[in-house]
Amino acid sequence: MSVRKLLAATVMIAPVLAVGDAAAPEWVEQARQKSAQLGSSLVAELREAMATQGPVGGVEICNTRAPEIAHQVSGNRFEVSRTALRVRNPANAPDDWEKMVLRRFEQSMERGVNPAGLEVWDVKVDGNGRIGRYMKAIPTGQQCIVCHGDTIAPPLKETIQRLYPEDQATGFEQGDLRGAFSVKVNL
Repeated sequence: MSVRKLLAATVMIAPVLAVGDAAAPEWVEQARQKSAQLGSSLVAELREAMATQGPVGGVEICNTRAPEIAHQVSGNRFEVSRTALRVRNPANAPDDWEKMVLRRFEQSMERGVNPAGLEVWDVKVDGNGRIGRYMKAIPTGQQCIVCHGDTIAPPLKETIQRLYPEDQATGFEQGDLRGAFSVKVNL
């Protein structure tokens, strides 16, 4: 195996964990901002919908607005999304790299690491050039339990089943790893 292939395989197997005072590349800072923008915009719309329409309205807003918000935040060089090991929307299913990172996040949490601080970045080189990959863990908050917990009210459960017939995203407890923001950056 050539040194270049070995290096590429190592990068894919062992992404850089963001720890300590190491300075992140500029694109990672931008990916952090894009992730935060997606998260804050989605939370704001969900809070408003839940306050005015209840949890059923929140799920309906999440169904329509989450993809739109992700598209708006993405822009020219960036592709911003959410993923998880147990997805509500199959369109959000993780690729192999994302699965690996999500499992690492879970392992870190099992060791007591706060999920709010978990993030990873990596650079992949392929036929299309250099692609930066970034993921930031999303912990399950108290407000998430209404739609993603063990006990879901019947009208809400019916709406979830109607909008997401392949739903896998229930049974979470506060503090669990709900998923992650995932960003691809054309470098």
